Amino acid sequence: MTPTYKLLRPTLPLVTLLLLAVPPALPAQSSPPFEFVQSALTRHRIVFLGDIHPLAEPKLLVSRLIREQAPGATIDLLALEVASEQQEYIDRYLSSTPEDTTILLDHPHTLRSHWGASAEYLDIYRAVYGWNRAHPDHPVHVLAADLRGWPISPLTEHMATGGFVNRDVWMAAAFRKVLDQHPDWRTLIFMGGYHGLKVVGGEVKLGRAHDRFDRWFAGYLADEGYQIYTIVSDALMDGGHGATRVFDAIAAGPGPPEFAVALDSTTDAVREPLYDVEQEGYSLEFWPSRFPLRTAADAMIILRQTHPITLLGR
Repeated sequence: MTPTYKLLRPTLPLVTLLLLAVPPALPAQSSPPFEFVQSALTRHRIVFLGDIHPLAEPKLLVSRLIREQAPGATIDLLALEVASEQQEYIDRYLSSTPEDTTILLDHPHTLRSHWGASAEYLDIYRAVYGWNRAHPDHPVHVLAADLRGWPISPLTEHMATGGFVNRDVWMAAAFRKVLDQHPDWRTLIFMGGYHGLKVVGGEVKLGRAHDRFDRWFAGYLADEGYQIYTIVSDALMDGGHGATRVFDAIAAGPGPPEFAVALDSTTDAVREPLYDVEQEGYSLEFWPSRFPLRTAADAMIILRQTHPITLLGR
């Protein structure tokens, strides 16, 4: 099971309190997302950038980061939320001459087809291909970093919840091996934003089955001493509010259509930053429910005007 961003709607009194609690001047400390992430790559060996699966903007940002790499922020490894058995097709595409995108299109799990294979996700690979052809002495390596066979097709509710709670710890264990093999590589991780949370776990329920887990992907890595700079993306979702309550606070009022901001103590007034997820018999509750978001993530990209991904027809 993979959660979507169809989230529980907050009550009006809570939204009102949040808007009053967080200073509206916070966006004045912001930067354009591209410049912000590129700067983070100059200062940190491992940067996590959160995707919002149905939206185009995070994927377009990754493509631009690949195409316009700065001399002090060149990316050695791009880790994607793609099942590991797709690695051979990614490698085959990146070594194709001339470029052959049909390799990816014929294996749509490389494009995360369970979320909708999109032109924007394909363009991430194309950006890597173009960079590598122009810079053979410093190529970007692409890693299919998700579990083999994900998303799974469980036979029972208990198998579904068990697979969900074990997914991130197994992903992190495999990823640690790659990091340790290449200690000098600068790494950009691009996955759904929840996987970037560092100090929070949750409980997943499906029907009568339920399981708890202690950490998400970045959290398990952080517990092992890896320094990860996490940037989560947030935008308006169904229902007219953000995926987090912090978005609802700092995106209020006039300002640019998108911006990035480092999280600091000014957001601590948002005591429960994450909405629980509930849909079609599936639910995800975060625990602890109360924590400062800045302890789980380092920065946010706020997207106030967004576009859906462009689905590829095959």
